[in-house]
Amino acid sequence: MISVKYLLSFIIIGTGLNLGAEPAFDPAISESFWSSPEFQKRFLASYGVNSAIEPRFENPEEQVFFSQLGEVIREDPQKAIKQISSKITSTSSAILSYTLGSLHFQEGNNEEAIQHFNVALSKFPDFLRAHKNLGIVLVREGRYEGAIEPLVKTINLGGADGTTYGLLGFSYLNTEKYQSAMMAYQNAMLLDADTQDWKLGMIKCKIADEEFSDAVRLLDDILEKQPQSVSLWALQGNVLLQMEQPERAAVNFEILRKSGKATLQHLMLLGDIYMLKDAKNLALDVYLEAIEKDGQGDIKRSLRAVEILVSRGAWEESEALFAKMRATHASTMTEEETFKLLKLESKVAIANGKGDEALVVLEQIIEKNPLDGEALLLAGAFYAQNGDQEKAVFRFEMASKVQGFQADAWLEHAKILVRNQDYTKAIEILRKAQKSKPRDNVQKYLEAIQRVASAAN
Repeated sequence: MISVKYLLSFIIIGTGLNLGAEPAFDPAISESFWSSPEFQKRFLASYGVNSAIEPRFENPEEQVFFSQLGEVIREDPQKAIKQISSKITSTSSAILSYTLGSLHFQEGNNEEAIQHFNVALSKFPDFLRAHKNLGIVLVREGRYEGAIEPLVKTINLGGADGTTYGLLGFSYLNTEKYQSAMMAYQNAMLLDADTQDWKLGMIKCKIADEEFSDAVRLLDDILEKQPQSVSLWALQGNVLLQMEQPERAAVNFEILRKSGKATLQHLMLLGDIYMLKDAKNLALDVYLEAIEKDGQGDIKRSLRAVEILVSRGAWEESEALFAKMRATHASTMTEEETFKLLKLESKVAIANGKGDEALVVLEQIIEKNPLDGEALLLAGAFYAQNGDQEKAVFRFEMASKVQGFQADAWLEHAKILVRNQDYTKAIEILRKAQKSKPRDNVQKYLEAIQRVASAAN
């Protein structure tokens, strides 16, 4: 039975997901959060003054000027920016610098916003709203390490709310402080249970700490409310694979497939899962559907799929996939891709007793590229299988000179020597193979030959 780890070693789905490591998950806060009316109202348009806990105006003229800005801010933010900029001095109130920063933030001028929030804080270090908006704009800019301090200061000054805790959790998450992120997200969810971004952040923390069961449970909760979310079904499927529960993962990807929402990557992954369970016919159906969906896209995905089928001895299914690939990609394949497909077809042909036909193709490949280690090994294996040891050894010796194929070539050469009872030379070559590429099965074979050689002596 093919192992989960073996399957995962083949899979890199186009969303950047490398299942050989942890399930990748982009924890970016959704654009709907940043553009929501509530966020805009509470954080981008917070231009008022709370004189009880915030800085005062430095003189009556400033206060009068500020009192007349309201309509300009609403109607023409750029004009308000110019007017406030003309009033900023080293001694002007922190309120003016803060308001200027907020306007720049509202207009998307994040660097200018950061600059003016910092000026406001240099004038009034406990300016709560300046700390909060500075933290927000730093998060928006992806400067997560820098955002942590002003967000923590906001909470310490009494400005804790769901958004502040959520953005703090997001900042901790992106600096890989997962336990701190989890605590911040828990507080965010207590204060702001309706924002799904915080629950998604919590899921990322659970995945990072390999608490996969909790991640699946949280995803179940979100999927009840968002059953149409393709990314969430796929994410949960990937987490289930990490838990080595491919049957449950297959359900997720089949849901996407049956609903017509499965991407090419989802289909290829579903086919891989079926191969994991040795369900070759199911895998073939999904792979064929994926190739149809891809059209004349990247043939490398199809080559990887058929490589899995060939490695599992699924000869009939492989031939069906070969036919589909040729019908789809014949006019777009590069020479390298053509040779790769020919070598896979040759493996199947040899297995089906059509080695003579395969050998003609392999020798043509070798003639064009004498350093094609894979073709050399396949040709050598066919010659060895048919008793032509001289030609087999010649091909294996050629393959042993190709980087990356030495160990396999030496192993196959050693097998011929063992059949000829030349144990001494076989042991010597096997030791070279192990030094080049240590493998448990080869080590056991070497030790067995050493025992046979000792007994023979």
